[in-house]
Amino acid sequence: MPLIAELLVDMYGLDDDEAPDPVQDIDLRIDLYLKQHQVWNPIEMLEFMFRLERAFQIRCSSEEWNKLFGRVLGRTEEEWIEEVGQYLTFRKLVDFIAERTTYISFQPVQVIDRECGPAGAFYGITELSNLLVPAACQITPSTRIIDAFRGDTLDQFWSELCWRNRQKIPDISRKWDSLFLSGCLLAVLGFLIGIPLSIATANILYLLTPCVSLYVCWKLYCLYHHHSDPLPPELQTFRDLAVWMSGLDGKQLLVEGVRK
Repeated sequence: MPLIAELLVDMYGLDDDEAPDPVQDIDLRIDLYLKQHQVWNPIEMLEFMFRLERAFQIRCSSEEWNKLFGRVLGRTEEEWIEEVGQYLTFRKLVDFIAERTTYISFQPVQVIDRECGPAGAFYGITELSNLLVPAACQITPSTRIIDAFRGDTLDQFWSELCWRNRQKIPDISRKWDSLFLSGCLLAVLGFLIGIPLSIATANILYLLTPCVSLYVCWKLYCLYHHHSDPLPPELQTFRDLAVWMSGLDGKQLLVEGVRK
């Protein structure tokens, strides 16, 4: 549900202060929630379906989506509410996704006759990598996370961990992202201004200069995005991550297991 809520905010710009939080009440009707925000549009649900598939890495046929959302041509709004809408809650959407996504457990496992949280978290991490987000190298507890995942792959891996875990995982951020993106936006603005100037003066430099600037800014951003390390200082190896995910109790169990 937290990831679904993020998708709604990103797609519609919803304000949680003005409507009930779907994370807290998953029995809310989807259409009533969106109508309360004045963003209900059955046609835009196609984009919402696409975002759900991409976020949860599921593949559904149009027939499955149409059955869930009741998208039938010629059906009136009243008929849709009577037959579909009154039953279409966030809980039903969550169940629909859960039936189709790959389940990965991060629960504690038995190590040296003791339940060990970090070991269970680490096994879940390796399973996630093997099934969904391939790592660039073999993952061991001492492996640095940045050596296994970089750039877009790291973002995808971190996103999967965040929505699959009940434990709060710190966000990752790159310090200079906004600077590079601002440079790209300025280059686009220069390109738009350069078009009429180039036509009016017959000087192609007004158009060529912002194009080159945009290309350079974008290439620099791609290189920075791939090679930068946005991870928190306390989460550098997969051992650090597994201990963090399991909590302090799991960390104590790991220490006791090593002593034995």
